[in-house]
Amino acid sequence: MRNSIFSKLYSKKIFLFSFLFLIGIGITVSEIIDSSQDRIKGATLSQTQPNDQSPLGINLNGLGSASTQFPFIDYFKRAHPWFTSCQSQKTSDCRGVWDTKEAEKLDLDEQGWVKSLPKPEDPPRYTQAATTLFKDIPKDIPISGQYIVLYDGEGTLDYGLAAKKDSTLSKPGRDVITIDLSKSNGASVIISETDPNQTGNYIRNIRVIKQEDEARYQNGEQFNPIFLEKIKKFRSLRFMDWMQTNHSSQKEWKNRPTPADATYRRSGVPLEVMITLSNQIYAEPWFNIPHQATDEYIRNFAAMVKAELNPNLKVYVEFSNEVWNWNFKQTRYALEQGQARWGKDKQDAFRQWYGMRTAQMCEIWKREFGNQANRVICVISTQTNSGGAESKILDCPYWVNEGNKPCYQGMDAYAIAGYFSGSLGDLKNSSTVESWLNQGETGINQAFQQLNKGGLLPKDKDNLIDNYETFLYHAKVAKAKGLQLVAYEGGQHLVAHRKDPNKEEVTDFLIQLNRSPQMYNTYLQLLEDWKQAEGTVFMHFTDISIPTKYGSWGALESVYQPTSPKYKALEDFIDQNPCWWEGC
Repeated sequence: MRNSIFSKLYSKKIFLFSFLFLIGIGITVSEIIDSSQDRIKGATLSQTQPNDQSPLGINLNGLGSASTQFPFIDYFKRAHPWFTSCQSQKTSDCRGVWDTKEAEKLDLDEQGWVKSLPKPEDPPRYTQAATTLFKDIPKDIPISGQYIVLYDGEGTLDYGLAAKKDSTLSKPGRDVITIDLSKSNGASVIISETDPNQTGNYIRNIRVIKQEDEARYQNGEQFNPIFLEKIKKFRSLRFMDWMQTNHSSQKEWKNRPTPADATYRRSGVPLEVMITLSNQIYAEPWFNIPHQATDEYIRNFAAMVKAELNPNLKVYVEFSNEVWNWNFKQTRYALEQGQARWGKDKQDAFRQWYGMRTAQMCEIWKREFGNQANRVICVISTQTNSGGAESKILDCPYWVNEGNKPCYQGMDAYAIAGYFSGSLGDLKNSSTVESWLNQGETGINQAFQQLNKGGLLPKDKDNLIDNYETFLYHAKVAKAKGLQLVAYEGGQHLVAHRKDPNKEEVTDFLIQLNRSPQMYNTYLQLLEDWKQAEGTVFMHFTDISIPTKYGSWGALESVYQPTSPKYKALEDFIDQNPCWWEGC
């Protein structure tokens, strides 16, 4: 049974004191480490974790401007990247311009802090650097209140939109501001002067903390306790969106995001932060390696995970995300790389290159973990509703013809998606769905009949019965390859077609379905079907996000929402269905 002893043994103060004391009495560093590892592996505690036997994981939503996840105590970590502004009257040609579109001219340090601003006689038009917080957040989300802005360096910070500085309570390095989202869309932080004495002491390390969280921050806490409460029951956290996996430009390890970065919106959440979160709630992390990552990047990534992740935790590792989805740059990249290797005529080269790179990635991770290689769960994924396409990925004959073993060998898990939609968003079904919009509860009932059993729409697929058959198909594939069946994403997939002339009305209806109490039982049935098909960990997509025309993906619409039919179904399934597979 999993336990929390790692976090107890390795709290910073206890570890440092013990370390110095033991060295002082003549015990070597290696003896200290060996002894600690033995105690971690051998200890048994009566206290268990809320996710101790959970069969479900969760995808964490990205840090976009409309995200209502609010995972960090320091809200500046999700600030928009700096843009150039000219609100002051130092020059006449751009007075009052919100964004002069000169961001590429900003003088930034390696962490993304603004080192200097142009002089009035300099060529750039901008006179200030600005960023925003809480843009596109619904006004009913309880974000308004008093905030503490901490910063290092010399200069002047101004505030705008919904933010107002209290000059009587502020002092250099510590501003007190009030944010009232009822007055404006978002809050702005503006650097109007920095490093005035030209000593290199420019404004940097800006932090924005809710007043009531200042003590937590000063005590070293990173994460919003309300956020931790919402995700604590999930056995695994998939960091695909936190890592900005889709379209990722990351390649070299030296250019990866770090904890010192001004904002995590720029390049993604640093690995150190994701590991800390995993350790804190005792969840198995699921990492998505960027599609352009070098072998050195992969090796260093694995080494850091091995060094810093609780040794009682396993880790899922997946190469990129959906390297068959033509909406993503990684698929086009895979096709280019595959055809360069095996020939321009090889139209399936993207699948086989993905399989090959997954196998190579897994080999690096297993080698890096050495005698702990059983902690690494290498994931190889496929396009769920393209039956037969998985053979190109799993067997990868082009790679085998070069003298290598099939790509599935050495893998641990075979991943599919677990979505249902009932084809409600299909354009061919729009007239029927639109006829349900004004029928009240009758229309909702018909929609849920379609989601569960189908039979009401001209184009009829992806209901729960169809999904169960798909689960059985892929379970058979997984068993034949000796792999564990997992779901990398799953849940409802209700999205209006982009060409539907009544898209707004259909979107409102689909949001209503997501909020309906009937979604509770529909979710429970989906998860029960997954269990009956002998699937293992199921990763819901996603934890927290507001519903839009692009989908209602969040189990919750806000971190401050107490519950919802989807979220309650996930919680109840966890409570009533201890993980059922061997070794879980």
